[in-house]
Amino acid sequence: MALLKSFCSNIFSNFISTATGIRNLALIISNDYWLIFVLIILCTCSTSIDGAFFLNDPLLSSTSFHDEKRIESSRITATQRIIREKAKTFGQTAEEIQKVKYYLEKIRKFEAKQHPEEAVQRYTAKRSTAVGTEIAKFERRQKDNIVLNPEENGRYYEGDIVLDAEQAYQIYESTIQHGRRIKRKFIRSELRRWDSHKPIVYSFDGSHTRREQRVIELALEHWQNITCLNFERRNDEIQENRIIFTDIDGCASNVGRHPLGEPQFVSLAPECIRLGVIAHEVAHALGFWHEQSRPDRDNYVTVRWENIDRDSKGQFLKELPVDVDNGNVPYDYGSIMHYRSKAFGRYDDLFTLNTNIMDYQKTIGQRDQLSFNDIRLMNVIYCSDSCPRKLPCQRGGYTDPRRCGRCRCPDGFTGKLCQLVMPGFGADCGGRIELTSSWRRITSPNYPREFKEGQECSWLLVAPPGQRVQLRFYGEFEMYCKVRHSLCMDYIEIRNSTDFANTGMRYCCYGTPKSSIMSATEDMLVLFRSFYRGGKGFQAQVRALPISALNIRRNRSANELNANLNEYATT
Repeated sequence: MALLKSFCSNIFSNFISTATGIRNLALIISNDYWLIFVLIILCTCSTSIDGAFFLNDPLLSSTSFHDEKRIESSRITATQRIIREKAKTFGQTAEEIQKVKYYLEKIRKFEAKQHPEEAVQRYTAKRSTAVGTEIAKFERRQKDNIVLNPEENGRYYEGDIVLDAEQAYQIYESTIQHGRRIKRKFIRSELRRWDSHKPIVYSFDGSHTRREQRVIELALEHWQNITCLNFERRNDEIQENRIIFTDIDGCASNVGRHPLGEPQFVSLAPECIRLGVIAHEVAHALGFWHEQSRPDRDNYVTVRWENIDRDSKGQFLKELPVDVDNGNVPYDYGSIMHYRSKAFGRYDDLFTLNTNIMDYQKTIGQRDQLSFNDIRLMNVIYCSDSCPRKLPCQRGGYTDPRRCGRCRCPDGFTGKLCQLVMPGFGADCGGRIELTSSWRRITSPNYPREFKEGQECSWLLVAPPGQRVQLRFYGEFEMYCKVRHSLCMDYIEIRNSTDFANTGMRYCCYGTPKSSIMSATEDMLVLFRSFYRGGKGFQAQVRALPISALNIRRNRSANELNANLNEYATT
């Protein structure tokens, strides 16, 4: 046994000590290397790793998860126990909770009348109605949602928003009177904004382990590093407005600061302990609503009411343009606050949100990182007076409120004024390419062999004055995605609009995209990002195209489309 332990120690130090260890295990199983896998299982049983596969990960301790929970719970103070009891209702009285429930039930019934269930029944009449099938689909959806978007499984408004009675009444009144609600991407009331000139105080109610607390604090540090906001942990008696982290009820938060200065709660259960999900809930606490509720939503996405679960139609209301504060930041498909394509669906394979431009479909719903526009809006709201002068930032950048002598740049750019293309990471790739009418080739690292996890490339494609950039994929294509969720995990992103600050179209999964993509200006930005695993990657052809040729192609495409529609109408 001692020899086996020594052997296993070497295996684990060389094989599972990196962040790719679990993925390597999956690869071993998929390739039927069963003998190696048996050895690894034996090693697991004969070494004292207590379930901690990522041995070099500082977030994991030597104790098991349940042991750590037990140890931490034994250290909860009397004050923390009182706070935990208050957290069960998010600090609300029984009367206030009843008011919120009353208004939300009124909204639910109103929306059910606006979008009758018959439409769903007609749409799903051809589908299997077997009870066992529906239950299996529901269980699969719940399982996957916990991994990707756990906040959707909450029992609160839009899944994870804990309303107070005043907010619930405002939404009810505007919904009943106007058929839509008065709310915004960012809450406008000054009473609900935090004072950016003072640290935002936070504490824990004792329900999180030390490693969970560290992940939460990493998310707070991320918000702090990219804005002018500061966060300060205090373990003293609670006497002022602060954020208290608990695990009492899934992923949930109030929106904005408590107007009376009372403590407020952010619930982060174990399934919510991911940096992206935590950043999402903290954004609610700082004042963010969900992206797809903006008043200009219909210009970007179409709600498929017939596909939405019967009791969830009130989750897709949108704002009125009155008193809206979006900070002049455009709609962002890549916002961490955006619903995914199949959120609150009646069935797990039905789209509830369709992007109006089809190639953005796999962009919405990500919970990996804050988008550039998420950060920009927070800085517009809280940090507009942080720097004495504004820099002439390029490529959609803006003066960094943390470092007033530099610009904060969109992904793909760097330099003091965002004038440079971001160099490749983990590979020699990317850069600025001056195009001509001849085709050029760009590929993922090591193509057609597999690229490695963590590699990044950024290309700025530049056409001559008066021309546009054309890109088309060809050959084999493979980038990791969640197929059933229609969501990219690794991706090629193409920014071809007039503003490189906006998240672009993301391409992933398996099978070469058929789109031929044109830039709106003389520039196009192409981003290759591999966060999760390696794969075959992509290759594409790029060239410059005169606007005259582009117009001919557009007219031809329009004529072909009309012909196809006419043919369809006559069949």
